[in-house]
Amino acid sequence: MHTSIPGAVGTLFALDMAVKQYIEENVSEKEEKNFCGTKVLIRKVYNKGFAFNSMDSEPDKVKKASVITMAVILMLTLAESFREGHKVTKTAWTLLSAGAISNTYDRIVRGKVVDYIGIRSDHKILGDVTANLADVYILIGSVLMWMRRIGKR
Repeated sequence: MHTSIPGAVGTLFALDMAVKQYIEENVSEKEEKNFCGTKVLIRKVYNKGFAFNSMDSEPDKVKKASVITMAVILMLTLAESFREGHKVTKTAWTLLSAGAISNTYDRIVRGKVVDYIGIRSDHKILGDVTANLADVYILIGSVLMWMRRIGKR
């Protein structure tokens, strides 16, 4: 088993949880802060559903689906950790695991996911999106998986 995978998952999870806790304690839901003079915004938005607040009126179903999805991702990550090589795939599973654990933890413990990263944009849809590091992990992990998949063709 590749021992760096659990450590990396734990570190990424802890980083997102630390930022979420900071946001919870230091940012109000009405405020929006510019991050280091960039178009990145820091704000606090709660999401009881999946991406783009889908199914936010059914939090119990969202929690159950999150736990099942997280369990599958963790099993696949564990299986991948025993394979030799496959660095891109291992990195992807590591990112997917950290993101799944973090957002599932939020859903179970807080009853909602804390999102805090926005982008200043003239495009309403892009400007309205708020994410967190776990979402970024999931996005990057998914892109790596997709790139690995199309690279095999």
